[in-house]
Amino acid sequence: MIAPVVVGVDGSPSSLAAARYAARLAVRRQTTLDCVLAYQPAVYAYPPMGGMDPGLLADDQVREDLDRMIAHIGDGLRDAHPELTDVTARQVPGGPAAALIELSRTAAVTVVGSRGVGGFEQLLLGSVSSQVAAHAQGPVVVVRPVSTGDDGEGFDPDPDAGPVLVGIDGSAESQAALRFAAEEAQLRRTSLVLVQARAEGDEDAALDEALNSAAAEVAGIPVDKRIVTSKSVEDTMIEASREAGLTVVGCRGRGGFTGALLGSVSRALTQHGSGAIGVVHKHDR
Repeated sequence: MIAPVVVGVDGSPSSLAAARYAARLAVRRQTTLDCVLAYQPAVYAYPPMGGMDPGLLADDQVREDLDRMIAHIGDGLRDAHPELTDVTARQVPGGPAAALIELSRTAAVTVVGSRGVGGFEQLLLGSVSSQVAAHAQGPVVVVRPVSTGDDGEGFDPDPDAGPVLVGIDGSAESQAALRFAAEEAQLRRTSLVLVQARAEGDEDAALDEALNSAAAEVAGIPVDKRIVTSKSVEDTMIEASREAGLTVVGCRGRGGFTGALLGSVSRALTQHGSGAIGVVHKHDR
């Protein structure tokens, strides 16, 4: 069975940009696209006696509205990408994060928007992207606004507008990130930028070896190796993301706390990076 690209939508501009980005990923991977809208109805403790609960009637109306919205999104993606083999647009029960994390178990890539501005109140994606990035069972792409360079921003990052950039630090997570980034670079027919961001004064032969080993693993792909020294590794990666079509990091890097599901760099990128940010766990395919 071909693993689909799964995307969470809620009608917000951010989630619609994520859906468009996911469609392009599905086209590149020659796989199916699964657009998912998760809805969890309100729970009423004491229904009225002798009559229909108005909460249930309101919930039925919300579901009908959501069905129309998700169908409209699916139709738009089919029209924009007739080469897609299959597009599924459906509503699923439960909270958005829980639903997407479960679906990520069988997804090639799970895509989410960075925030749910303008959507239904119950479906805001503000915290969903961080939960999915931390707990998903496969690669996650968080679609963030693109920096325009003039203190403005817009949605819809272009997968062709730059190389694939990946953070390298020798950890098992960064090795998994490298595999995913190399795959994406091949699919996009673009170069791969290996970035090793170090704090000032951090001279480590093991880091040099990790960078050289990473370059050797991706033979056949144009590779640019960069060692960047700065006071803040997080700020360095955020700045580097401005020039990339996709920025990929491991969920937790070298020296990260074992109990922390997202490291400081991956958290900073999903919150402040530019364009598409990939977060990969060491157990990802």
